[in-house]
Amino acid sequence: MKPAWSISTGAVLLLALIARLWFVATFSDSPLYEPLAGAHDRTIYHEAAQAVAEGAVWPEGSFDYMPLYPWLLGAGYRLFGVSLSVAAGMGLAFELATVLFLLLLARRLGAHPLAALVCGGLYALYPLAIAYTPLTMPNTLNVMLVTGLTLALHLTSLRRPAVSVGVGLLTGITALSFAGALLIVVAFVLWRLWAGYREGSMPWRGAAWFLLAFALPLAPVAVHNTKAEGTFVLLTTHGGFNFYMGNHELATGYPVRVRDFRMTARAMLEDAHRAAEQENERALTKAESAAWWAAVGRAFWREQPGQALALTLKKAVLFWNFRDVDDLRHLEQLRLIDQVFVGRFWPGFACFGLLGWLGLVTARRAAIPKLVLLTGMVSLVLFFITARYRLTFVPLMAALGAAGLSGLWAQVRARSWRLLWLLPGVVLVAWPFELRDLRPVDHYNASVHVMAAGDPHRALELAVHGLALDPHNADLYHAQGHALAVLEEYEAAAEAFGRCVALNPNHASGRYNLALILARLGHVCEAADVLEEWLTRAPGDQRSIHLHRDLRHLCDAMQE
Repeated sequence: MKPAWSISTGAVLLLALIARLWFVATFSDSPLYEPLAGAHDRTIYHEAAQAVAEGAVWPEGSFDYMPLYPWLLGAGYRLFGVSLSVAAGMGLAFELATVLFLLLLARRLGAHPLAALVCGGLYALYPLAIAYTPLTMPNTLNVMLVTGLTLALHLTSLRRPAVSVGVGLLTGITALSFAGALLIVVAFVLWRLWAGYREGSMPWRGAAWFLLAFALPLAPVAVHNTKAEGTFVLLTTHGGFNFYMGNHELATGYPVRVRDFRMTARAMLEDAHRAAEQENERALTKAESAAWWAAVGRAFWREQPGQALALTLKKAVLFWNFRDVDDLRHLEQLRLIDQVFVGRFWPGFACFGLLGWLGLVTARRAAIPKLVLLTGMVSLVLFFITARYRLTFVPLMAALGAAGLSGLWAQVRARSWRLLWLLPGVVLVAWPFELRDLRPVDHYNASVHVMAAGDPHRALELAVHGLALDPHNADLYHAQGHALAVLEEYEAAAEAFGRCVALNPNHASGRYNLALILARLGHVCEAADVLEEWLTRAPGDQRSIHLHRDLRHLCDAMQE
């Protein structure tokens, strides 16, 4: 490696390090820093890692999550103690490795050093990548694994068994964190066999060794899941519901709320499992529940093939589109609460969408990286498009784009017809899809986190501002009522909870808290009626059932 290139590579790595250290320092003082109990994937992986640190490597049932990240984070917790700084340190290491793999891949694809450095610098400053660095989530791990795996696959011809085994093991390890690796394996092996067929020498032996090594890391997980469920389950049991989320009549291509299911990861899976049992009128295993949801999604394809195909094509466009719509809304909440990443200086996804498309059109000798990118797109299009899933392929897009930039001038001089394919890419990236205003959701999530951090005044302010954007948002009224209750403004809190329930009669927490506030105000019988109306229509949770019983007894005693 030339000294100038080594120094330039070090400069890009330093840029990535400084940006992420700055953010970690800022984020550690944010109300968003601590994962909320029962919240999204951050809590699931944090709690799973704590269990691993205590010796519970295998869950009691099948895996609800991809296992590799909690195993790694759990090992970190065991060595250094349970601290969110451990997750931040791991994320930082993963990100620096990703930037290095990006630069190496770009150069291997023939990119000019300057083009590689510019594209690496763009990723180093990409806000979404920076914002996910310290979270107790596998996104930074997935980005590193897929970028490194693409580099390894690009260099592997399956001609040498020892190399095939090593890359196969890496691919299997990647699949323990990113299920899309399963499709990548199929595409890679078929491509290498086809290339061998064209050359007159098919690498059957190398392919067999590769597949055997790929299966080894997956086998223990599959055995555990299959024993727990009584039927074959390879990695996790939540894939069936995820498939349904992206394939039904009301699907938009983005993650959407299903029925009235709670929106946090664990709670949503619990609600989905309960709904499947109600529909089937019997108890189900998690695998049976997943299979039922997948069957409903497939039924949508059978019964409405035109709508299903149009939805799939839309998801393919959304994969390239400039909008970064994230189901966690983490970056949006950071901007709202901590005022970070608010300037126009920060690169957006449009840069990487254009670079990736440019690489597909003009990069030479890049068949495997292109194959990985397109196969990865398919693995997301099967479900839905969300920014944190798409983040996995951003460094690959940047590396392909660097190679594409290096060959662009030669294409222009040769007046190649391939340049015409750049126009569809520009359209895909820039297409102005209509999107529901998600700012009220951001205000709600921010209010919840600020409330958990002990600042009810700021939480109330955020809820009020959100209601100005969407005066019919039941969740925002619930957040407003919670803050008012903590501030002991009980009459106003009762009014807010009442509006929450009026807008969403199935809002369980709204019903429960409305009953509590009414009881505090002395309206015991009215409070009991609020819960009774709810419990006659839905099973309710144990706290609502117990509160209703106590309120009804107290009401009856008051009327005697």
